[in-house]
Amino acid sequence: MKEIIQSPLLLALVSIGLIYILGFSLVYLKKAYSRCLEMGITKEELKKVIKSSVVFSIVPSLSIVVGLFALISVLGVVWSWWRLSVIGSLSYESLISSSVSTALGFSSNAEMLANATGREFGVVMILMSIGMLSGFLILIPFGKKLSMSVNKTENSSTWKYVLSGTFMLCLFAVYVPVLLFGDTIQAAVMLTGLVIAVGLGILAKKSPKLRWLGDFIMAFSMIGGMISSILWTSIF
Repeated sequence: MKEIIQSPLLLALVSIGLIYILGFSLVYLKKAYSRCLEMGITKEELKKVIKSSVVFSIVPSLSIVVGLFALISVLGVVWSWWRLSVIGSLSYESLISSSVSTALGFSSNAEMLANATGREFGVVMILMSIGMLSGFLILIPFGKKLSMSVNKTENSSTWKYVLSGTFMLCLFAVYVPVLLFGDTIQAAVMLTGLVIAVGLGILAKKSPKLRWLGDFIMAFSMIGGMISSILWTSIF
């Protein structure tokens, strides 16, 4: 497994994918910029939009960077870089790697990293890639219809709020029990991050001067949770 995650071939393949995505984004950025000029939007207005978009893109990415360092210890630099920069999420990747390591008979992700074969790591890569594509496969036939139905009920019903609330409850039902009952230290870290997130949310809501904290809640809660893991490890 270590030979694969450190191999030049994997690095080359990931680099090709990232270059393609970057090129795709730049092409559509140019198309959107030209279209805005055709519609009469000034270059000064577009510059303001681009600057604000950059800021709002950098802030959420801080939590992704923190997650990257956490995932590197499990999947190596290259594959973690690929998963979190394209379509993956830390919670999904961590859950899959933990589930696979248990199914393969390893006691932890660290043991899997040290002892897994290339074939076993291939299972991890396939599950992470194919599993994440399921959402897109569902959206191809049903995405437009779902979007239109939500828009139709926007002013006449609370259905869209019920739908989004149910979706979040489903996520909690999947991830929270795994974190709470899987390991004591893991549960303590999650609860620490939760307390930090709630505390920062209250401060950002009550104090106008601290409203900026709202953009950093996820990053700060993840960093605080990771730091607290040192304390919880020494206690438990």
